Amino acid sequence: MHNLTFSSHYARAVLHGLEKRGLPIAELLHKNGIDPDFIYPPRARLPTEQFIRLFRMTWKVLDDEFMGRTTQPCRVGHFHLMGSLVVHSATLEDVIRQSIRCYRLFNHDIEIELNTEGEEAELTMTHRHPELDPDQFLIEWLLMVWHRLVGWLIGRKIVLSHATFQHGLPGHFDEYRFVFPCQCHFEQPRNSLFFSKAYLTMPVTRTPAELDEFILSSPRNLLVWTDDDDSLTTQVRRLLEGMEQDRLPTLETMADHLNMTSNTLSRRLKSEGSAYQKIKDNLRRDQAVTLLLRPNLTITEISSQLGFTEPGAFSRAFKHWTGLSPLAYRKQDY
Repeated sequence: MHNLTFSSHYARAVLHGLEKRGLPIAELLHKNGIDPDFIYPPRARLPTEQFIRLFRMTWKVLDDEFMGRTTQPCRVGHFHLMGSLVVHSATLEDVIRQSIRCYRLFNHDIEIELNTEGEEAELTMTHRHPELDPDQFLIEWLLMVWHRLVGWLIGRKIVLSHATFQHGLPGHFDEYRFVFPCQCHFEQPRNSLFFSKAYLTMPVTRTPAELDEFILSSPRNLLVWTDDDDSLTTQVRRLLEGMEQDRLPTLETMADHLNMTSNTLSRRLKSEGSAYQKIKDNLRRDQAVTLLLRPNLTITEISSQLGFTEPGAFSRAFKHWTGLSPLAYRKQDY
């Protein structure tokens, strides 16, 4: 991913613990080659290298991988220690359960659970002192870290079917299409990621030496995904992205394009915790969020570009996706 940037929302969130301690933020930023102009304007974007330096600076100054958002610091090095243990696990489920045991030993604020009783696996994250994480950044960060790390350990990007969050729709929702590439639901009972249970039996493919290299470059490999995602869900998404949004193909047409039957396509997508209609809906949602950031486009024009027959249908769909009407979302962003 070239020329990748990150929302200034996340940059300010990383600085939260430093600010609580009353540390000289401007001095620290300049010392580490980080431009404050990329951080404080609400819609600014921080280049990748500066964002990585921001994380490393905060971890080092606070000696806390949880960045001042728990009652006791999580000393730098715990992530590497946990990884060194779980890399020897046999399967992804073993990785997750071993990791949960590690977390329970060194931190009592963050509770992690793996639920396999339903049709899908559910990984849940709970902060016992949510007042220390007022913008829910730590919860979002840890869910993303777990999703990406465990996928890396089995050499696969784990396709999420959906995610739920206890907080309301955030102002930086447009970033979720990168952080949590699935349908997201807000004001829900738990903070959870849902994915196919088929992943749980997949073997760990990484070596301890690879893990050491992964940690050494952290948080780069957690923030910037590589392009080795070979899931069918991603293949379908990429094909749809190159098509006119008002002429997205049917399941049967897409299956023909991929040289398989519609039943095979549906079955393979389901095994990844996905579905063709869900991929189309997520693509339309992401496109809608992007288009709503362009004030020169009317709701009617956006509705037409996305292939809706009339603006009312688009408004209902967008509210289902995000919890807000298109107009309310646009007002929130500006």
